[in-house]
Amino acid sequence: MSVAAIVGLVAALGPATAAPGAVARPHDGSLSVQLAFAGPPHVVIRGADGRVILEEVDGQTSPTAPGPLGFEAGGVWYHATSFIAGHGSEPGAAAAYRTNDPAGRTIDISEDSTRKGVATFSVLVHGPALGLVAATGLAFKAPPLERYLGFGERSNAVDQRGNEVRNYVSEGPYQDAEQPFIAALVPSPGVNPRHDATYYPVPWLLSTAGYGVLVNDDTTSTFRLGTDDPGAWSVQNDGSEISFSVIGGPRPADVLRRMTALTGRQPPANATYFGPWFQANGDDATSIAALRAADAPATLGQTYTHYLPCGDQRGKEEAQRARTELYHSAGLAVTTYFNPMICTNYADQYERAAAAGVLTKNSLGQPYTYNYTGSKIFDVAQFDFTAPGATDFYGGLLDEAIGNGYDGWMEDFGEYTPLDAVSADSTPGPAMHNLYPTLYHGAAAAAVKNSPRRFARFNRSGWTGTARVSDIVWGGDPTTSFGFDGLSSAVKNGLSMGLSGVSTWGSDIGGFFALSEPQTTPELLDRWLEFGFASGVMRTQANGFNLTNQKRAQIFDPDVLPVWRRYAKLRTQLYPYLAAADRAYQRSGMPMMRSLALTNPGDARATAQDDEYLFGPDLLVAPVLSAGQSRRSVYLPRGRWVDLWRSARFVEKPGALVLGRARLLTGRRTVDLPAPLDELPMLVRAGSVLPLLPADVDTLTGYGRARGLVHLKDRRRRTVLLAFPRGKRRVAMWHGEALVSSEGRGRTRGRWNLRIAGKVRRRYTLHASLAILARPFRPCGVTLDGRPLPRRAWRYNRRTRVLDVGFRTKRGVLSVGSCGKAARAR
Repeated sequence: MSVAAIVGLVAALGPATAAPGAVARPHDGSLSVQLAFAGPPHVVIRGADGRVILEEVDGQTSPTAPGPLGFEAGGVWYHATSFIAGHGSEPGAAAAYRTNDPAGRTIDISEDSTRKGVATFSVLVHGPALGLVAATGLAFKAPPLERYLGFGERSNAVDQRGNEVRNYVSEGPYQDAEQPFIAALVPSPGVNPRHDATYYPVPWLLSTAGYGVLVNDDTTSTFRLGTDDPGAWSVQNDGSEISFSVIGGPRPADVLRRMTALTGRQPPANATYFGPWFQANGDDATSIAALRAADAPATLGQTYTHYLPCGDQRGKEEAQRARTELYHSAGLAVTTYFNPMICTNYADQYERAAAAGVLTKNSLGQPYTYNYTGSKIFDVAQFDFTAPGATDFYGGLLDEAIGNGYDGWMEDFGEYTPLDAVSADSTPGPAMHNLYPTLYHGAAAAAVKNSPRRFARFNRSGWTGTARVSDIVWGGDPTTSFGFDGLSSAVKNGLSMGLSGVSTWGSDIGGFFALSEPQTTPELLDRWLEFGFASGVMRTQANGFNLTNQKRAQIFDPDVLPVWRRYAKLRTQLYPYLAAADRAYQRSGMPMMRSLALTNPGDARATAQDDEYLFGPDLLVAPVLSAGQSRRSVYLPRGRWVDLWRSARFVEKPGALVLGRARLLTGRRTVDLPAPLDELPMLVRAGSVLPLLPADVDTLTGYGRARGLVHLKDRRRRTVLLAFPRGKRRVAMWHGEALVSSEGRGRTRGRWNLRIAGKVRRRYTLHASLAILARPFRPCGVTLDGRPLPRRAWRYNRRTRVLDVGFRTKRGVLSVGSCGKAARAR
């Protein structure tokens, strides 16, 4: 029921109506909502099992913070006190309440449960001087050990319990020492000196108790998560109204599935997104040749000719086409640069845009201009994507880059909308400020929707709903350090984004801002490359904002190139696994970087981890986040785990993992692992099978015809399987294909089966560590669909207990038997 409907209802009912309460249940029974009518309002929400998962506080937690349902005016919070009128019925309820406000303002609340698993509340303050109402909100009880996750991309923490989180699109965060410098360069609407500042906030709380709360308003909102009372958390929205949805579970992963279905998931990923990305250091051709000579694969090269804001491509069209041809001939996709601003000195296009009415306006109806700092200071306006014709106008500018051969672009900025701006659709400036990234990236997505090829569009700004129009998100401009706003924060960024519905995400490998911190060192770059390998997108940064003449480490440096090669090789080989993880995200919203709170919500030690995660379903990674660190403490969730680097080695030629004698570790404990400079601490779930490309693949694009260049399409009918069989496990691979690994029990003891359900006939190369089996055995026979494979097709190493098998099939069962089983089978 809308707020307007409540107002009408209250007027019609007149005197107070007595009612015990209103109960509404979504169709799937995942939530039960109770809103008390007698006395003050009291919201109670139960899960599918009847357990209370969310309950409004009984009394005021602080005079200057939300308590029970209420609003703030003049620095004081006033609260609903007594029932005026209302009704309760399936599937919702509505009521009006008096408050303790001396001015006599009242407050209405409605609840709607028409969407499965979602209960939406709308609250509106009525009465005099509504312009003086600063915020509207309420507080809920916060049981011990409950963790509060999500909130979009955040650098200060993954679990925000104990913090205040503001939902406002801005630049940042930055180091404290840099704030005066930033404030002088960044337009004031984009400045936010808080440590929770972010380019991509989402007003979204995901609780480990199995529910979520999404604020539906575009104005700035705030979560206070135990800052006033450790036993309570609150949500408030600027102004005299708030709308929020409570989303049911029962598990956090179920909540995230419903939330992403409601707000939108990223489009399916293109293969190009998952290959290694790099930025040339200096001359393009020299950098490309250096990687090729080192047998270091790459899929995409990033370039940064600024088509916007000032039209830097003008007069360089022939060079632009030559540049894209250079990359394409080397087998690489190539990107360029756009943002939503246009310089006033880009005269021909600026004047066209102003005349067409597609620019954001000021209160006088003129294009709203402000200073933007790049290589120098420019006077710019920004596109108003609510104006008729704005998407087509912007699309015409994108077409110029597409015509020059580019495969995508950095879709930069979006955080500067002035709070007093006037938009064509009359959205108030404070709301448009946060909404703008969704409109901006949505316009770019719409402009290329009917293009014959996919583009790698990567953006940093966002808000609720931006994910559905964001092919790729990158984490903005981090500091060149291990600490806050550096590598440690990048890991938090990726996890909080995953918990907020974004999967295809990556960071600036190596950092960007070297202002108050030293320039990127080889050690920092090595460790960031390892983290980048285990992110949704692996993309390097070759330059940045630097106030010194310090040399920045590059992936082309002799002491870094071997680390780049190792992880670029493994990243390229991992494509079938990554493609399957993206399909899982499309179905369920489960991100590629998976916080252990999503996979092990009942384990308090697992949910506390903010520096390790599952990368896809079966790889547990723990990036090294401190300088000089050569060992890493890692918490292992429930189950058994294979220490990858003690169970396999990277063979430089051809650049592949070779299994050795496995080291198996039990879960629900913390272990200490070696972490030399070229090793990302990484474990594989026992029972899993990792589907890989052959090690000789150079690129995931279809570009390039150079001799010896191996493309994804050249190896689509070949798959390498690294198997760690134990028990039974289903594994997704490629695009909709799967396999099932199952260890025999009872009468089938001494046998391991691998059932493959493919779409095309492939050549499989299997490397299986039989030492991982619950009951290891020595194989004496291998069959495919019941027919013995010839002895030359397989071999077994008794020392390492690794079985190697080569076979071809589309859909079939490979069966490995112990000597006794093999004899009986004959």
